[in-house]
Amino acid sequence: MSAFPLTAIAMIAFAANSVFCRLALAEQSIDPGSFTFIRLLSGAVTLLVILSFTQARQMRQLLSKSAFLSRASVLAGVALFGYAVAFSYAYVGLTTGTGALILFAVVQFSLIAFHLFSGHRPSKLEWGGVALSISGFIVLMSPSAQTPDAMDAFMMAIAGVCWAIFTLLGKQAQSPTQAIAQGFSFASLLALLCGFWLLNVSSVSVNGIVWALFSGVLASGIGYVVWYMAVKSLSVLQASIAQLSVPVIAMAAGVIWLNEPLTIVSTVASALVLGGIALIFTSNAQK
Repeated sequence: MSAFPLTAIAMIAFAANSVFCRLALAEQSIDPGSFTFIRLLSGAVTLLVILSFTQARQMRQLLSKSAFLSRASVLAGVALFGYAVAFSYAYVGLTTGTGALILFAVVQFSLIAFHLFSGHRPSKLEWGGVALSISGFIVLMSPSAQTPDAMDAFMMAIAGVCWAIFTLLGKQAQSPTQAIAQGFSFASLLALLCGFWLLNVSSVSVNGIVWALFSGVLASGIGYVVWYMAVKSLSVLQASIAQLSVPVIAMAAGVIWLNEPLTIVSTVASALVLGGIALIFTSNAQK
């Protein structure tokens, strides 16, 4: 499968993660720490099951001490753990629009900064795509954005930096599934070590567990494997811009499943974001 459909599937998974987290926290069916704990552990188990069927011979190597504690595994695990924890706690106090704006703006700027520091110089068409996508993103999110609490905003910014690091590590991975499994396994170890702080059994309900499992198994475990498969074929700039589509997808999900209104502003903003993404991919295809 080519990079474009893989990227589209991954973006849908990312949007689903936001929906699952917001639904769980809005219903107060689980606390953010417990949501993160279940999400990480269920994601790790899912990936290990996938590997046991698809790459059984590599399982022993994957679970070896040298692989588990390798630099790539540790960095991916720390980045994923930091993202998951900061993301969940930030969304307790942030609205969906404000949280998404902070998260993906930080991811965008982090990846573009890395792209520039690596010696890459975007073409005029690529800069046009960046400007178009950012303008659409601002149009989409500004009407619903509220002045955020400084600590909540800081937590979401941390999540954005961690996710940018996780994305960059994915470009270096030889085997996407193994890399994700190693990262998830190390992140799960960190979750277990911090379990006394994260897990609050008294605040966990069946609905909360279900949303966390959906997030861990489907949107995270499987979704991140698809993203690592896609990102190897994308430039850093493409990976950055593509993720700006997540709020647009989330908005569409809100219209379909949450009966949120579809406005002219949101429609125009969506067209700008998707148009910018198209420019970036078109520019790359012309090289």
